[in-house]
Amino acid sequence: MNDSLMPFFWVLLTLPLLLVMQRWIHQHLHGISYLLMGQPARAVVLYAIILLPGVFLHEASHWLAATLLGVRTGTFSVIPRQQPDGSIQLGYVEYYKSPTLDPVRESIIGGAPLIMGTAVILLISFHIFNYPQIALLVETGQIRSLTIALDQILQTPDFFLWLYLLFAIGNGMMPSRSDRRAWPAFAITLGVLSLVLYLLGVANVIASELARPAALMFGYLGLAFSLAIGVNLLFILLIAIVEWGIGRIKGVSVVYTSDSSTMQG
Repeated sequence: MNDSLMPFFWVLLTLPLLLVMQRWIHQHLHGISYLLMGQPARAVVLYAIILLPGVFLHEASHWLAATLLGVRTGTFSVIPRQQPDGSIQLGYVEYYKSPTLDPVRESIIGGAPLIMGTAVILLISFHIFNYPQIALLVETGQIRSLTIALDQILQTPDFFLWLYLLFAIGNGMMPSRSDRRAWPAFAITLGVLSLVLYLLGVANVIASELARPAALMFGYLGLAFSLAIGVNLLFILLIAIVEWGIGRIKGVSVVYTSDSSTMQG
């Protein structure tokens, strides 16, 4: 396989897994909150507080992108609210969709949380957890090196705080359905532009110039997804244990459906 294509396949492999994990985590965090609070309205508040750093970064990214692109913004909120379909909206930013708002700018605004979340995950991993050095130790495959790598990670100042921030940001950076609204129109625009460039005979030249930057971008994206998956594995185990423990103590369990969760004795 061409090495330049590896980053694209890396993202294709990690993205679905991250989405599945994110859905499970959101459901079961809400379930734990429901077990603790006993009332749906209070459970939503606790659930939102747990993910607050990721929600704030998500909405702040929308606001910043819209402002930089000259799109007028309105209300900025990280207060959760129940949607008519039963889903929970953890936050939102209003921006005005005037006739001059093209699909390119709207797509960038919608995708801003993914860009910002990826950047913050990489910054924390490289500058707080010293990921490059840890990766070199892990690559040796030796028990002593793995022990040293684990010890270095655990010795990181405010280790649990940074781990929690990685968790909250990784599970709050994915664009929502409304964020992706303009993406089909954006894809059509790119398709038309590619066809025009092909007809003009310059498509291959431009593609070769963009290949390396695109591979670099997808490589960083795949790395961020992989790091988020690693953190999620730890938190999924923790969430499962906590939910099981609370359920045993209270003598109830949470039944999950596609849209909501309910408690039963």
